[in-house]
Amino acid sequence: MRQVLLILCFLFTLASTSSGYEYPLTDPFAATVFGTRPQDEFALRSVRSTGLADFNPLQGFGTQHIREIVVHDRPVPDVLWYNDTLQYTKAVQKKPAPLLFVIAGTGSSYAAENCRFLQAVFYRAGFHVVCLSSPTYSNFVVSASATQVPGYIPHDAADLYQCMRLLADQIGRERITDMHVMGYSLGATQAAFVRELDAREKHLGLRKTLLINPAVNVLTSAIALDKLLEDNVNSKEEAARVVANLIHRLSEAYRDRTVVNFGDDFLYDLQKTHPLTDKELKILIGVAFRLSLASMVFSSDVCTGAGYIVPRGHHVAKDESLDPYLDAAVEISFAEYAREYLIPFVQFLHPERSADEIIHSCSLEAIAPFLQDNHDIAAMTNQDDFILSSADFVFLQQTFGPRLTLYPVGGHCGNLRYRDNVAAMLAFFQQKG
Repeated sequence: MRQVLLILCFLFTLASTSSGYEYPLTDPFAATVFGTRPQDEFALRSVRSTGLADFNPLQGFGTQHIREIVVHDRPVPDVLWYNDTLQYTKAVQKKPAPLLFVIAGTGSSYAAENCRFLQAVFYRAGFHVVCLSSPTYSNFVVSASATQVPGYIPHDAADLYQCMRLLADQIGRERITDMHVMGYSLGATQAAFVRELDAREKHLGLRKTLLINPAVNVLTSAIALDKLLEDNVNSKEEAARVVANLIHRLSEAYRDRTVVNFGDDFLYDLQKTHPLTDKELKILIGVAFRLSLASMVFSSDVCTGAGYIVPRGHHVAKDESLDPYLDAAVEISFAEYAREYLIPFVQFLHPERSADEIIHSCSLEAIAPFLQDNHDIAAMTNQDDFILSSADFVFLQQTFGPRLTLYPVGGHCGNLRYRDNVAAMLAFFQQKG
């Protein structure tokens, strides 16, 4: 009976959110690939009129332009020499203000389009804003990860927390009136764990936390992304052909125009004239995920010398071809990475833990009571987000209740910049109490 009531509440939440919601893409894979058209994005001018500082909100006119910090003073492999410091963006107000940390999604950097957009929105709204790369991004793995083996969420959260403490101190605690955190995709899951860690350690005093399209169970969601590729191609050669064909079609469309702004408008128009099939969209998403995973695997293996894809004891030179290693890395699914590399590493550190316990500890279910009891933590996601299972949706409804905003469409983060979504984000962080 309880399960039935939860499902009815879930459907009611969906129905109430659906009313008047006009995000145009109803196919979840198209939404994920194409995102939000510029004319449908949240208008920055609705927060504040454009000023001189807004032409580059990361430097000058009351903001600071400090984008590197040493987190761990340790040797860096020669081939990854450029990742010796943590890179990030920071936009700082002239006066004391609340600080918002933004954690990027799977494999994304601090400079990802979504991070830049959120930074611009909240900077205009009067926040200090720091954007951090995903702990699965190569620069973070090399410079900021204590173990340099990403994917175990408690470790990733601890790494993020250390960086956030350093950056809050760098801004100056006296200039910070409050501290909040948000993340999207895997970054949302990590934000939840960071908030739980801060509740125990109390170094930052994080208050509001917003999870955008979180993965409930990291392994389950990663497998869903892997399957988009595995279920639609027979080999990496076929995947390469599909991507090459898409690039050719983009080139043809580009050549046929006198003026092209290669952004979301262009991609939307391309879909009208040279529509991608459902299979092609799934392959594109799957390839993007696999490439980010390959970069993570290579960086971790080189740093740890584990011998996963680079022969143990081999020193990868700066001028050495990386093709053999990347060819090997791109063949590895996240499930294989977890089974063959991540879980054995965690068990080396914690021999008493079973594989199932390690997987569970990377799920929001591991901190469910904390999330349920803290009413300044909220979540937003989409009914058609394909990284979530039906059980995940029930969990989110049960855990967050009225603090869950469920949009009817948008795929995985496709509507993140949509006007209604961003207005709701702003309202959440600006609400008193």
